[in-house]
Amino acid sequence: MLLLSLFLTACSGTVDDTAEAEAAPTIAFLSPADGEMVVAGDVSVSVIVENFALEAPAKHNEGEAEGYIRVTVDGAEVLTTAETQFIVTLDPTPEHTIGAELLFADGDEIEPAVSAEIGVTIATE
Repeated sequence: MLLLSLFLTACSGTVDDTAEAEAAPTIAFLSPADGEMVVAGDVSVSVIVENFALEAPAKHNEGEAEGYIRVTVDGAEVLTTAETQFIVTLDPTPEHTIGAELLFADGDEIEPAVSAEIGVTIATE
């Protein structure tokens, strides 16, 4: 009986931990890849968002995993979007950092922050 109790306790803890991990929102870059060489100007960017509904900035229901993406280039915000594909404009500076962070629809930050960042190099002719 004791052995069965320990087994059930261990199993239930594992299931709960897995369920919580699966429910956490995530964001990751699909393209361009980290370290990729790109041409200066308009660059197509694609991200994947999981466990978070993308919505236009507005008031959100507390506790709901919904909101939008804040996009930065070299640390400066360049746009907010509820789309997973967007364009950023990169100047000819040799290197840039592109960041994406999930925010709740009312602009509140998620705790802990849910973000991703890549570095790209501008191709020279």
